[in-house]
Amino acid sequence: MLFDMLGDLVVGSHFLDLCAGTGAVGIEALSRGAKRVVFVELDGRCIETIKTNLLLTKLFERAKVVKGDARRKLPQLLAEGERFDIVFLDPPYGTDLALQLMTWLENHLKFLQGCRLVVVQQLAKEILPERVGNLVAFEHRRVGEHVLRFYSPRGDWGDEE
Repeated sequence: MLFDMLGDLVVGSHFLDLCAGTGAVGIEALSRGAKRVVFVELDGRCIETIKTNLLLTKLFERAKVVKGDARRKLPQLLAEGERFDIVFLDPPYGTDLALQLMTWLENHLKFLQGCRLVVVQQLAKEILPERVGNLVAFEHRRVGEHVLRFYSPRGDWGDEE
């Protein structure tokens, strides 16, 4: 459902898969035409899975895999000059990590370029505010027991700050 909703926005995009897990979302973004995907994941076993899957799919050259805590890696990526059109967050359920990462992104909007879209996947019973500073929710889609929450500055893809 995520990629059906994103459609052509993925093509040519710079995509960030935060709390990437096995990397399935980022690898799907690459397979649908993302120019580049950066995967950030804390778990070493998941990092190895991401690397293996990138090699198997022959997509490794368009990817960067970063091991570490997303809260610490976001400032590092910003300092390295990384910018992203789409940020996908799938933080561990039952934590406030989604809100922490959203707050950081809102305070560093220059980290977002192009369509400037942030998508958060959570359990449907978990709550995120409709607005985190200038990041405004404009769509929610429930998928079973999960929900995809779509945010952008001022609540619309590509609006100016």
